[in-house]
Amino acid sequence: MPKTFSILALSDIHGKESSLRSILDSSLNSYSIDAISISGDITHFGSYEDLNRILRIIGETGKPFFYVLGNCDPPEFRMGIESLGKCLEAKCHKIGDVALIGSGGSTPTPFETPFEVDEETLVQNIMGASLECKGEIALLVTHNPPLGSVVDLTRGGTHVGSRALRELLLRLSPRVMQCGHIHEARGKELIGRTIVFNPGPAMRGNYAIVTISGESIDIQHWTA
Repeated sequence: MPKTFSILALSDIHGKESSLRSILDSSLNSYSIDAISISGDITHFGSYEDLNRILRIIGETGKPFFYVLGNCDPPEFRMGIESLGKCLEAKCHKIGDVALIGSGGSTPTPFETPFEVDEETLVQNIMGASLECKGEIALLVTHNPPLGSVVDLTRGGTHVGSRALRELLLRLSPRVMQCGHIHEARGKELIGRTIVFNPGPAMRGNYAIVTISGESIDIQHWTA
């Protein structure tokens, strides 16, 4: 692993190509980025073509990228599109010494969106990927937030994160967890020993830069 490893973290693009391109221009011109991670809702109730289009734009950067799908993405492609990045759904991928795992979709919503899963499925996917990684997790990527104080707080003041996901965090203690889903819950917090963050909706120009340097982890939120 490089002495310093930097990740451009995106979530909730919702198919907005102009915002995505602005973020990529801004971040790649300002930082030395080693990889890109995306925590779901890449499309807005989109098709294969929509998903393919956005992933190809990210692929044009030439950076390795990793993703899960969100509740507004087509669930039939939950395992990813071949040759376009690395889908983390129930899998472990490594880049150098940095191990990444993930699980997409959201827990059930009142809106009956396309890709909803129960908490048990979320936990099973992550546990399976963790075993594949031999328990060594630098970054956990989900769309759904864990039950917390910041990253799952809706505009109405309700915490909607997953309790099972929170309990799993306390057991596995990945170094960092990236989530999304709740657009207004941009921010970061500490759950157990894990730094959990929501980069905010990329459709509005929001992103985060995660810098891992030895034992140090720094997360900065930005808007393009």
